[in-house]
This record gives sequence, C-alpha cells and structure tokens, in this order.
Amino acid sequence: MNFINKNIFELELEEGGYDIVYDSGCFHYIPPHRRMDYVSLIKKALKPNGSFALTSFVLGGELGGSDISDWDVYRLRSLKGGLGYTEEKLRAIFREFEVIEIRRMKELEPSDVIFGKSSLLTSLFRNN
Repeated sequence: MNFINKNIFELELEEGGYDIVYDSGCFHYIPPHRRMDYVSLIKKALKPNGSFALTSFVLGGELGGSDISDWDVYRLRSLKGGLGYTEEKLRAIFREFEVIEIRRMKELEPSDVIFGKSSLLTSLFRNN
C-alpha cells in the first residue's frame, strides 16, 4: 500500500493505477473553479470500478462548512474556512461516479477507537 501526501494538482499520477483514493480534508478547501480539475484527477487515478472516499464539511457545520455560494467565494475572496456541502451538491459535483453512500458521520466520543464527527459528511463513490 502506498500513501502520497502532496498537492493534488502537482501529482504525477499513474493513470488507472489506484484501487482507492481517499480525501479527508482537501476537497472543501478547493475553490469552485478547480472542482472539475479535481474530479478529472480522481477519475484519471482510479482503476475501473475503483473507489473514491471523501470526508467533507457539512454545510454550516461546527468544524467548518461555510454556507456561501460559489459566487460569494470570489466576491469575498475567501472560502470562509472551507466550503460546506449537502448530499445533493456532492451528487451533482461527482455525477460521473456511481454513488455508493453519502451520509453524515456517526458522532463518536473522543475516547472511542475510531473517529466520527456528525458535522462531517462521509461519501463513497465508485468509478464507472
């Protein structure tokens, strides 16, 4: 298993070389005009039927998730701490993928072995 920690737009990806791509903390900081580049990179990286898992801010969530329009990002020159998403918006952005599941994370206690915050959305997609 290989893990890469680098700016996604600077990656030299092996086309169709990955079974899974996991994003926890990148997508909600990508400005609207780069979203389609991001989707294209994910599509390019994944093998056929590969999986894409995403953790993103809930719209108006306590950890982030600004409730501003795409236009406001440019008008205000700010993502206001990271953009928030709804299930519907994620389905629209990632329409090139099969949606397996999009839901709020299950809230877990800090003492639990695994992480979970209900102010985050967790999504799983399959590359068609």
